[in-house]
Amino acid sequence: MTTRPEDVQAFIRIAEALFQSQKLPEAGRAVAAQVFARLQTPSDDGVRHSTRYPACEWLDAALASIAEDDTPYGAAARAIKLLEPALGWSRRTSGANGSENYIDGHVHGMICGPGGAESRYDVQLGFSIMSPHVRYPDHSHPPEEAYVLLTDGEFRQKDGEWFNPGIGGGIHNAPSSLHAMRSGSAPFLAIWCLLT
Repeated sequence: MTTRPEDVQAFIRIAEALFQSQKLPEAGRAVAAQVFARLQTPSDDGVRHSTRYPACEWLDAALASIAEDDTPYGAAARAIKLLEPALGWSRRTSGANGSENYIDGHVHGMICGPGGAESRYDVQLGFSIMSPHVRYPDHSHPPEEAYVLLTDGEFRQKDGEWFNPGIGGGIHNAPSSLHAMRSGSAPFLAIWCLLT
């Protein structure tokens, strides 16, 4: 593949700017820079994970609070909505300390990565949605990653306290570092990227 759809390219441009915000930890900006450097070269094997899960029904509600904003967050929300028909979807079904409703209460939308709108295996760029009052399980994985919040939400790293980095803020998870996230009374939406 030598070109990519403009809606995928538009989201990549918007996300790249969000991940270079000074609101993110320096290590998060650094891993994101590596992800976006790889994304300069399109790659797509055509595989799509099209199964929709119950939490996909929360996409519009999660986007609604920001989609009309004349901000980079609003632009990201509108780009996600345009990409919805081409997204790959997945969800976690194991892990410790998740709320009872977490399986049906969350979903991950893959934009660039396995089964996504641009299916590839060297990076991942996507987003997570959680319905209100969901606690995602504690988990870890070898790739390091960075998140940017588009709505309010909280993160926890290792055995630390829960914290809300604020809209536009984010976190960096070192390789194999334990972490989790949770929503409050409104839907949660965050974009993430990682090296694989």
